[in-house]
Amino acid sequence: MALKVFGGMSYDDGKQVRTIVATTSKKKVSELTGVSYGEVRSDWCETGNDLELATALPYPNVVFKASNSTGKDFKAEIPENYEVGK
Repeated sequence: MALKVFGGMSYDDGKQVRTIVATTSKKKVSELTGVSYGEVRSDWCETGNDLELATALPYPNVVFKASNSTGKDFKAEIPENYEVGK
């Protein structure tokens, strides 16, 4: 199954933030983000935004969060032994 970048809202320290992740399904998005599957199904979508694609595609299954709901300053905690593109 091909990777897609999904985007939606999640919470970080009680604040709603733009969240993206490159993965294969909305079910996997739910597992990785902790956002309920029902919410992911109804409120998240596949993104075509160039910045979001460039940020998430090299890091499959890594969750990226911006500092607010409209932010573009995505950050993630990437494990030291993470292999890019795997």
